[in-house]
Order: sequence, then C-alpha cells, then structure tokens
Amino acid sequence: MTPSLADQFEAAAGVASAIGTYATGRGIDAAPIARACGLDPDRFDTIGERVSLDRLCRFMEALAMISGDDLFGLKSSVIFEKGASGPFGYALMSAPTVRDLLVFLGRNLHKAGETSVCTLEIGARHTHFEWAYSPLILHSDQYVDMGVAQTLSHFRTVLGHDINRVQLELVRKKPTNINLHKELLTRNVTFDAPINALILPTEFLARANPGADPRLFAIMSQQMDALTIRHADGDDPATAIRLHLAENLAGKVPTLTEEAERLGMSPRTLQRRLTETGTSMQNLLDECRREMAERLLLETTLSLSAITYKLGFSAPAAFTRSAVRWFDMTPSAYRKTHRPAS
Repeated sequence: MTPSLADQFEAAAGVASAIGTYATGRGIDAAPIARACGLDPDRFDTIGERVSLDRLCRFMEALAMISGDDLFGLKSSVIFEKGASGPFGYALMSAPTVRDLLVFLGRNLHKAGETSVCTLEIGARHTHFEWAYSPLILHSDQYVDMGVAQTLSHFRTVLGHDINRVQLELVRKKPTNINLHKELLTRNVTFDAPINALILPTEFLARANPGADPRLFAIMSQQMDALTIRHADGDDPATAIRLHLAENLAGKVPTLTEEAERLGMSPRTLQRRLTETGTSMQNLLDECRREMAERLLLETTLSLSAITYKLGFSAPAAFTRSAVRWFDMTPSAYRKTHRPAS
C-alpha cells in the first residue's frame, strides 16, 4: 500500500497487537483486516516497533464495523494491563501525584500516538489538558476511546469516586448508548466537542498515588525522554510543509516566509530547497488539498460544502474546478465512481 502523508504520524505497534488479541476473543480474525489496512501483524509484537497511527485507527474502525459495535475500542481497553504500553504505562502507574501524572502525560502523549495538539494549563481552580490528532487522521473515535479509558484508569486509582468530578470532553460523535463511557471513564463525559479535553479541579493535583514508585517513575520518564519520534523538519522541508499545511487548510494558510521561520531558515534558502526538489509552496498546497480531498470524498460522508471548507476553498465552485483538474471529474462524480461499497 502506497504511503500517504498521514503515515508520517505513528503509534506503538503493541497497541495493534492487543487490539488483535481482543478481536480474536470476539471471534474475529484480525490479521487479514490489519493487512487490508496496510499493517503487518507479524511486526506487532516487536519491541520498539511503531506503526502508522492512521492505519491503526482504520484497523480499529474496521473491527468496530465488522463487530457491529461502536464501543469496540472502549471495550477493548479492559484487556490492557496498566504496564502494557511499556515505559509510558509504567510511568503512569508509578507517578507520585496527580500533578506528576498530568505533567508526564503532557510531555509524552505525543510519543504514544503522535498528536498535533497537546497542552496542559494549570489554573487556580481548574486544570485543563487538551489534545487532538492531525486532520489527516480522519477516523480516531475507537482509538481515542481506548486510550482515554486506559489513561483514566490511572486517575481512578488515585482519585477513587472523585473521578466523577473530572470532566471529559470528546470530539467523537455521541454514541447511541453512553452508559459504558460513564462507567469506564467518568459520569461527567460529553461528546461532539471541538477538541478532546480533560478538566479537573486543581486541588486534585496534590493527591498522592497509593501505588507510587518515585524511582521507577524517574527511570521510565528518562526512557520516554530518550525516545525519539520521526519528524519531518529542515532535512525534508517539503514534507514538513505538507504536514503543516494539512493542519491549517481550513484556516490561514502559512506563507513561504512563515514556513521558513518555523523551519529555522531564510525564505531564500527555503525557496532554493523547494526548487531543488522540483516543487513550490503552491504545488505543495495543491498536493495537500488533493490528498485531503480524495480521502474526505472516499472515507467520509461529509457534504461537498463541508469538504470545501475543510480544504480552504473560498467557494464550492473553486473546489469543483480543482477536482476536475485532479480527477478529470467533479467531486460528486469522483465520490460516486470510486467510493468502495460499505
């Protein structure tokens, strides 16, 4: 399967292994489904192996669809042992306080599964932890459900019944039955939010973890600090710009000067680097829009007007003109002709 721009974002392969185990327990042969999603199940159990986050999310969504269970990801969390994710999980288990747990999460969540937004804001009364994935990751509901359930299990160990004073806001569409979310996460959970957010009283930060192991926490934190993830940067400015453009298509598209500053080089140097690879800012924007358009048309049920907005076009007519140039047909014709059957 040809690598896509979304494949730049990765997650630990061990998660896919556990998901496959859970699927097997439900009578589903996960291996061929993983392969259809572009994953190699033979590599899932390799220590330190990482896989495409986008393909992992597709894998989980496919299993949810096959099982007919929109809560597949949430239910799968019950088979994960708290240290199953290696240093990341053991650090969460052994964090001395809720503050340590949250700070560690803020520093390292992007290494467990690469996020585009991950912020921690500690206020006088409330503490906000927010995270989101790249717009290139179109289907993350099952993955987020699973990850949130694993994370909140650590908070539950420390907070006990006060976990229900924690507010959880999820981007995912509200499921038909929210009882399991309330049971495994917090009673104070809402859906269809603009960004995933965990909000808790700041007074909780001093709560001591009964299972704390400061020495183990320090060791696991050091291991996570040493873990590097692949980033497209100044060594590959074209890919770095494509990724940044994907994050900003619906807003203010960055200029060459702004991208040069972000990448730590002069506009002249960036222009030269792009010219050497046979491209330009306008070409990169067009390529990014085309890839996003193809995915949004074939992998979502979004209206054409909504896709127009997400791609940053000024009007549907502008989107249609570009689609005809890209695909030799209108957006609606492309969707009808190429979208696979359910």
